[in-house]
Amino acid sequence: MSKGRGSIAASTGDMLRTVGILAGVLAVLALAFTVTRPDARPPETVDYEPVLEQVRAEFPYEPAAPSSVPAGWRATNVHHEADAAGHRWRLSFLIGEQGFVRLEQTDGEIVSYLQDQMEDFQADGTSTVEGDSWERMRQDGGARDRALVRTDGGVLTIVRGTESYEVLEQFAATLEP
Repeated sequence: MSKGRGSIAASTGDMLRTVGILAGVLAVLALAFTVTRPDARPPETVDYEPVLEQVRAEFPYEPAAPSSVPAGWRATNVHHEADAAGHRWRLSFLIGEQGFVRLEQTDGEIVSYLQDQMEDFQADGTSTVEGDSWERMRQDGGARDRALVRTDGGVLTIVRGTESYEVLEQFAATLEP
């Protein structure tokens, strides 16, 4: 007896060949996308001066900003908001390929903001910058960011980043209202 057109052996073989062909096509497509995909682009540089002017005009405190930054530092993020929880502003700089330093300020509920932003940080001593005392904090676990934290006149300032305390201190020394 010969196998008919709809036999199980024939349909299993056909199915395996079809799956093999589909797998081959998918492999070629995956390779094409991997080879032709451009490298990830670094974040765009932003001009933070207009935002800084706006927050200085609108906020009830004088937001601080760096008077200058070292060569190679690029501002990549600036954000501000004001609501019932306070007036917040953030400015981030990319250093090299992966390093960063960020400035954050708020006049809102300082304790809860600090707990939220520094949840996985532990106290790590103090630094003196331009005669002012800053609390050092170090992140637990994988990322191991560092931060300098200071509250003055009801305004919380956090300088945080992947860089050494010395670099964070140098950045904090450039901050001016």
